[in-house]
Amino acid sequence: MLIKEVEIKNTSQKWTDADFELSEKLKACQRAVHEALCDSFDTPTVINELSNLVIATNTYLDTQPGKKVPLVRMVSRYVYKILRIFGIYEDGDLPDMLGGEEGVNVEEAITPVMNALATFRDEIKNSAKEGPQAVFKISD
Repeated sequence: MLIKEVEIKNTSQKWTDADFELSEKLKACQRAVHEALCDSFDTPTVINELSNLVIATNTYLDTQPGKKVPLVRMVSRYVYKILRIFGIYEDGDLPDMLGGEEGVNVEEAITPVMNALATFRDEIKNSAKEGPQAVFKISD
């Protein structure tokens, strides 16, 4: 996991263009998610914004030699916060920020969460096609 692989004390703390770009994507995502939640709880937009942020973060992690752990933690905490709001995580659940046990495959660990998120997104999309009564369980 990133936190185990990167020695912060030996990593330059001067931000690169890629660091600023990811930071701006996080800020833009936060603004867009806030606006979407204020706009009749626009869940598809929220999920799309989170997905784009995760893709940008994965690209950053794959391509940047001097990864900034605090920046990646900010992204991780924000995604966790929003997923908790949607009930993907319970109050006591916290993704292991230190990588967990030795030999744990990160993809295997996060796959159930991503599957739950995808299922939730699909259910919202399908319900949205049926109108607000289905999405908000409005009874006649």
